[in-house]
Amino acid sequence: MNSHPRTRTRHLRNTLLTSLLMLGTGLMPAVQAETPMEDNLPKFVNCSSTPIDPTASDIRLAATGDLVFSENPQINRNAFTEFMPLLSKADLVLGNLEGPITDANTPRKPYVPGRSYSFHYPVETAQVLKKANFHILSIANNHAQDYGPTGFADTQRHLNAVGIEHTGLKGSYVIRPVKGIKIGVIALAHYPMYNNVLEIEATAKLVAEVRAKSDLVILFYQLGGEGDAFAMITNDDEVFLGEQRGNARKFAAAMIKAGAGALIAHGPHLVRAAECINGVPVLHSIGNFVGAGGLSAQNLANVSAFPEMIFDASGKFKSVRIVPVTFTPERLPKIDPSGRSIHLINWLNTQATKTIPEFRALNFNGYKDQTDVFEKWFRSTRFGAQAPRD
Repeated sequence: MNSHPRTRTRHLRNTLLTSLLMLGTGLMPAVQAETPMEDNLPKFVNCSSTPIDPTASDIRLAATGDLVFSENPQINRNAFTEFMPLLSKADLVLGNLEGPITDANTPRKPYVPGRSYSFHYPVETAQVLKKANFHILSIANNHAQDYGPTGFADTQRHLNAVGIEHTGLKGSYVIRPVKGIKIGVIALAHYPMYNNVLEIEATAKLVAEVRAKSDLVILFYQLGGEGDAFAMITNDDEVFLGEQRGNARKFAAAMIKAGAGALIAHGPHLVRAAECINGVPVLHSIGNFVGAGGLSAQNLANVSAFPEMIFDASGKFKSVRIVPVTFTPERLPKIDPSGRSIHLINWLNTQATKTIPEFRALNFNGYKDQTDVFEKWFRSTRFGAQAPRD
């Protein structure tokens, strides 16, 4: 679709507002047929980047990267406004809760600008997440225990109270029935108390265990260094602020061999390359989603991704698309009419293909008429100004 970006944005927002009004009056079902907003979004593609449309019997999974809410409840209530039509359509929604939901007021660590931040969110945040159709949240990350054991326990208690499942602690996982099949979800990070991306052999055994009990295993994990310096995928171990942060490709290959059916990473606070390994999609980072509580939206972090994956009735991967994300002044997610994150992922894929012979890029479509917009923005960033030109 080659409409003018302002016209496309206005049409998309009008469609979204109509959908939201229907949601508020109870007229829209949780899972609905295709809506006019689909005309403004990219097509789903398989590992060969061939468009594959979903069918009624398929399973739709949606995932968000880091969720860092404000301490202001009113801001949080608007966190998912633009994405409610898409969240409500998903059969399974995952998110990374990057911080505790708690009334505790004593952080576990000091605030050190540039190195150490402490997040915590109002109790009603659990209800905000429930209304947005989140089903499973990861509590495996470097901010989940910012307010110590009390805050961590409060988080689990508040999520349980609204019926949201959570996973991440060592040995934990969730198996959830979805449309007649069992989907196993394992959340991981790079710390010993969690399912650990550094412990590849042990984690592979856990994946095999969960696969034996389910039809599909999804890995949802924090891996990699943070910021523009870690935008490019390599075959190397990643170290950030003295911490071992994992080896993205080594981890992915081992988990797929053990039985994982899809891998979605977060943590670097920006999007990274995407590939398919033996027919299994690997999104090496989907970036931030809600940053109101303190995440940057500058440079490459100004764009992010909302992936939707489609699996058939047996749990086999069929296709995936990226809905491009940028941010409001409050650092809440909104759909990016220029599709910059799609262009960025595809550009990073090109670079990975040049440096990693076995890399099989998972390229996304859409927004080709906005290439010049992407190029201008990309070259204005610190990373893009120094990046190679094809």
